[in-house]
Amino acid sequence: MIDRFKGLYEKDSEEEALLREIDKKRIPVHLAVIMDGNGRWAKQLGLKREEGHRKGAQSARKITEYSLRAGIKHLTLFAFSSENWKRPITEVNMLMNMLYEKLVEQKELLIENNIRLNILGEIDRLPPKLKDKLHETMDFSRSFKKMQVNLALNYGGRMEIVNAIKKMVSNGVNPSKIDERLFKKYLYTGDTPDPDLMIRTSGEIRISNFLLFQAAYSELYFTETMWPDFDLKAFCKALLDFQKRERRFGKV
Repeated sequence: MIDRFKGLYEKDSEEEALLREIDKKRIPVHLAVIMDGNGRWAKQLGLKREEGHRKGAQSARKITEYSLRAGIKHLTLFAFSSENWKRPITEVNMLMNMLYEKLVEQKELLIENNIRLNILGEIDRLPPKLKDKLHETMDFSRSFKKMQVNLALNYGGRMEIVNAIKKMVSNGVNPSKIDERLFKKYLYTGDTPDPDLMIRTSGEIRISNFLLFQAAYSELYFTETMWPDFDLKAFCKALLDFQKRERRFGKV
């Protein structure tokens, strides 16, 4: 495992020691992250909330690289919830513009690393320029297979479940044919494996309407670390905590 992270840690550092402990055979297939704490991080440093979001975007870029190097196949990042529209319009507009900028900036990252981008949520409400860029990015990365990054945008878990039911009704699905496997196909995540590990930063201990159906058996990891400070050391600690868990799925 440690060979995959060359250049990202210093010799004899805590990061190196943590990386040596990670069992590469027990890496989660699907990691989901509630990226929380950008605003509070900025406030603690006397900065504008915008600076917290920009630093948080850098952390998202880093965890994508860490996940890729670790061998994680699916990474889901909670970027903008359906409830976030309640924030001040200036902040919402800034977030939409920043998302567009990052899609433009990271096109080469997706191409070079064979990363597929997928969007979870109702994107029709998003600004036209951003919506078009999202569709463009999903289209050109559709055949990429090394890792899939799911961005949850205008996403809400309850809304996802309700929309799945509406689609099934609209498609005339016979109720007698409905089981968990069929229902999952109508969710935004489709055939994506359920998250093995869900991380939430900033000290909040809840999942905030995120992947409600999919997270039924996810291992939950909560950390006091604010998202902008979520670095390689924090990532390694989360993986090591996950690897200490005994996942029985109801069995003895």
